[in-house]
Amino acid sequence: MYTIIPFDEKYQNAITCMMDEIQQEFEIPFRNPEGKTISDVVDDENRFWIAVDGNRVLGTIGLSRIDDGNAFLRYLFVAKEGRGKAGVSQLLLDTALEEAEKENYAHIYLGTMEQFKAAQKFYAKNNFVCIPKEALPHLMPVSPMDSLFYLRKNE
Repeated sequence: MYTIIPFDEKYQNAITCMMDEIQQEFEIPFRNPEGKTISDVVDDENRFWIAVDGNRVLGTIGLSRIDDGNAFLRYLFVAKEGRGKAGVSQLLLDTALEEAEKENYAHIYLGTMEQFKAAQKFYAKNNFVCIPKEALPHLMPVSPMDSLFYLRKNE
């Protein structure tokens, strides 16, 4: 059984190991070589949660403020054993979206890569729509690895 908890730095090494395992599933690299770890960016405007089963990290998600009405999701990754029926992705997303609602973010953005087909279906199922890169807020940092972008409006 897993739980969703706020990020704790003591899990950073386990998160890095999970990311390495996920990377081995894909031929195309998805991690920016100059990218930062969650420990590097977590603060009051960059909140993160992790799904844990004991000491095993099953997934991560972050919600970062862009400006008063906008935020973006980041670091939504789930270990192979946490995908699908386990509901880890959904619970992580629900946690971040609840926080977005509390913070009154009207728009939630995210970037992803072409190879993450299951993620694209997951986002569509959760009311995210694909948008052109040009529609992103100019203050939103964009990973050079991302090629697809999504928006969810909180009504």
